[in-house]
Amino acid sequence: MRIFLTLIAAALMFGPLAQAAETNVDANVEIKTLGDGQSSPPAQIGDLSWLIGHWKGAGLGGKSEEIVSPPLDGQMMGMFRQTKPDGTLMFYEFYLFAEIDDTLVLKIKHFNPDLKGWEEKDDYVSFPLVAAEENAVYFDGLTFKMTGPDELRAAVIVDGQGRLEFAYRKTD
Repeated sequence: MRIFLTLIAAALMFGPLAQAAETNVDANVEIKTLGDGQSSPPAQIGDLSWLIGHWKGAGLGGKSEEIVSPPLDGQMMGMFRQTKPDGTLMFYEFYLFAEIDDTLVLKIKHFNPDLKGWEEKDDYVSFPLVAAEENAVYFDGLTFKMTGPDELRAAVIVDGQGRLEFAYRKTD
């Protein structure tokens, strides 16, 4: 499995919160990884249209929010906001799902509440596609899955912290 340095940094910064999130493991959300030498399967951005919308829920011991836009020019833009248990901001993400070479990749940039980036200016965390299903998408170590009509779950494996989970309801 790939080690994502920014996720490790987040886990180290927010370890106690991450451990609290692990207590509500949802066995219905599988996390897949690419094997050595395995390539991402063919996919198109429209395969992820079920993710479009405004999602609010819980994760890392606080409140989590995802906003995903409709596809445009082979990409879907997303924004994420995480709060601490006391309601103060923890961090933001700006991300995109992108069609690249007939498959999909998820690219994420992280920011502190003051918008100072975690990654270097031109860097981002990249999650290649492992599999896409009707209501689930598996990137290398990160999953989004619809578990009900307006219910979304996300799960990620962070080295040294294990499995972190987020539970959302669609608000729009």
